[in-house]
Amino acid sequence: MISEFLSKIKKNKPIVLYGAGVVGEICLFSFKQHKIKVDFFCDSNTARSGDTFEGLKILSPSELKNLDKDTNIFITNNYYVFLKKELNNSGFKNILDCELLLNSTDFSKSNLSVSALKVERWVSFYNAMVKREVFKNEGKLYIKSLDIQVTEHCSLRCKDCSNLMQYYSKTKNSNIDILFRSIDRFMSCVDQLYEFRVIGGDPFMNKEMYKIVNFLSNYKVETIAIYTNVKFIPKGENFECLKNPKVILDISDYVLLDKSKRKADELVRLLDKNNIKYNLAKMKTWTDSGRILPFQKRSEDELKNLFNFCCNSDIISLLHGNLYRCPFSANASNLKAVPIDDTDIVNLYDSSIDLKDLKMQIQKLVYEKEYLTACNYCNGRDFSTKKIDAAIQAPTNKALYFKSYD
Repeated sequence: MISEFLSKIKKNKPIVLYGAGVVGEICLFSFKQHKIKVDFFCDSNTARSGDTFEGLKILSPSELKNLDKDTNIFITNNYYVFLKKELNNSGFKNILDCELLLNSTDFSKSNLSVSALKVERWVSFYNAMVKREVFKNEGKLYIKSLDIQVTEHCSLRCKDCSNLMQYYSKTKNSNIDILFRSIDRFMSCVDQLYEFRVIGGDPFMNKEMYKIVNFLSNYKVETIAIYTNVKFIPKGENFECLKNPKVILDISDYVLLDKSKRKADELVRLLDKNNIKYNLAKMKTWTDSGRILPFQKRSEDELKNLFNFCCNSDIISLLHGNLYRCPFSANASNLKAVPIDDTDIVNLYDSSIDLKDLKMQIQKLVYEKEYLTACNYCNGRDFSTKKIDAAIQAPTNKALYFKSYD
């Protein structure tokens, strides 16, 4: 496998990793383990140009264009398909991926900034992204993850929540019958899915969450990730379902919150005692992506650029029987905070749509969308989006105001 990888590298030409983030860090570790010298990083965030990452200089995209067109460029971020097209248009001839290298790497003794479980998931997501064009050309439907929103209830009211919970005046749990049928029809159309992501609000505010997790565990997926803000400790069957070997609890510990509102340490002790897998992220900042903006009148090129560089544009989301391309679009549409565009939504619950047509609709949403209606109401979520303090609570218990398109 590693010999096949090495055969793709042009000798005596620089090696550049395009993407100086978590994926870039993981890929660089793989290069070092196999004693392959990397010359530079490149990053689309021009503010980082001239800086160093992991000891290597970061080039700007314009500096990269000045290099030999036979330069070995490995795309090491979440925008593989888009960047490959851009690099091809710039005349580069050797645009590569790290799939074979990553699959030949032993990460067990790494000192990376993310946990071993996170590395495993990042590698799987990266490999899925690399294969996306191949699967598309073969007519197959490969999706790295599906967000299952099980409730609109949340134990916090963060004014900048990117899933827009702060805008809900009345909240409800997802109807289990609608949810189960929608998931079943979706899975009947999908050739491969790596991960279910159980989200809210906070999933543990749905007392029947365990039924959903147990249902999901029957499908052929690697992981069921459950996301929580750890405001309280799950109990009963909602705790017992975490012992399923497919389940990983993804804990966001918002360290700026009052300690009395955080129970991360207590939960971690309980998880360790019960040998339950988890990731713990102590979070101080978010991107400024949790506001419903007035209509932005962006040009088509601006919308495409916003969408292509958004880290959430590939987070396929299921909410109340409908499939969306991202969580912002899902909740903004559900709230009627944006005009409804039928091409941005696939109705999974409607049994009058046969599975062949349903698969075609999902493929169009996943493979062909260049931007969403919601993009004109969103601040974006890319390298240029401003960082803000995480989990700052809204000043009142009332839902934040937005213009309704009902």
